[in-house]
Amino acid sequence: MKVKIAVIGSHDFCQRTEQLVADRQDIELHSYRYDEPKAAPSLLQTLKPCDAILFSGSLPYFYAQDRLIDFTIPVLYLKQDETAIAITLLHISAKEQVDLNRISIDVREKSLIENVLKDLNQALELPFIHALDDGDNLQDIVAYHKLLSIQGKTDMAITSVHAVYEQLQQQQIPAYKMIDPESSILRTIETAKQQAILQKSKAAQIAVGLIKGIPHSKDLETSVEKMAALMKAQWNEQHEGYTLYTTMGNIEFSLRNNEFLSLFQTFATKAKLAFGCGETIVDATENARFALNLIHESDSQSFYMLDANKKLHGPFPQSNTAIAMKINEPVLVEMADKTKLSPANISKLLLFSQSRHAKQFTATDLALHLNVTRRTAERTLKKMVEFNYITIVGEEMTYRQGRPRALYEFNFPIF
Repeated sequence: MKVKIAVIGSHDFCQRTEQLVADRQDIELHSYRYDEPKAAPSLLQTLKPCDAILFSGSLPYFYAQDRLIDFTIPVLYLKQDETAIAITLLHISAKEQVDLNRISIDVREKSLIENVLKDLNQALELPFIHALDDGDNLQDIVAYHKLLSIQGKTDMAITSVHAVYEQLQQQQIPAYKMIDPESSILRTIETAKQQAILQKSKAAQIAVGLIKGIPHSKDLETSVEKMAALMKAQWNEQHEGYTLYTTMGNIEFSLRNNEFLSLFQTFATKAKLAFGCGETIVDATENARFALNLIHESDSQSFYMLDANKKLHGPFPQSNTAIAMKINEPVLVEMADKTKLSPANISKLLLFSQSRHAKQFTATDLALHLNVTRRTAERTLKKMVEFNYITIVGEEMTYRQGRPRALYEFNFPIF
């Protein structure tokens, strides 16, 4: 089966990508052309069913970013790199014989040009550089190149935006388009294909939902029937409650369905709900049962999902945080063995450390993140400090009275 990829870009880019994959039997491109990058969001409304979306560059992607929130298929854009800049500068230098310091150029990151010149090991004077921003106006980019040309400071403009190139050409300002290397385009298309295949496999995975009624709940079966219909699930009644049979893709779709979320708010007052995914129904049911046992009274308005890789997702619909319930890294396995902390708690500590900009933290900071009492957080910290996985680096006094609070810092690989 072919992977269908929607390509959103300029006429020139779409034509080139079509030519590059014309002989491929595993990929089918559907081109959606614009005259200006700002038109990218409106093109999303015209997309036919596809497996992935590829934007021609960062500018159209960021214009459309707000519209992409509800898309479940992979979305990529062709990233500009040093290869594109090096090839373009080499071509300009050889064919047009223009000095680099007489060039104006717009790029996503100024460091890309600096890296190219550094790799050449030459102390060359930098060209005039405009770093593209997410909210850049097309006319502002054109004006930047035009002004430098009129002032006699540049002999050539190089632009990453096709629409800018066309406008500069119309105004008779010497301009050149950034060259996107064939290898970069093909590599990005291949990445889109692989991500689409992975997403399809994940969405088709078996999912089992377990529903356990709260004592004295009424009309539960009617609610279960409505929920099953919205999730495209089969259901049956068992002595412990109800079981839903669906797919992971249907669960992900339901989480974006306002009708389902509204139903769940009512449903949560009658029963507890948890999902499990796996390669078989047995595995999925076991994972769902594990997730159901994690629901406490404080989570009465939430549900969890444990996937086939033993990652716990939720609490839904408030959050889609994923916490690993098993650990494979030798350092983390040793840490769990020494401290006697569960894999889930180790994963929570990793998430906490990765989410913080400041290196130092207090027991209160950790307690708020873990949603536990300060005393529970202090017990966890004590175990970590004992084996030097966390060190005490100081203390802070936030009030005039009371004892100072210890400041901690992680002392193990967090990535």
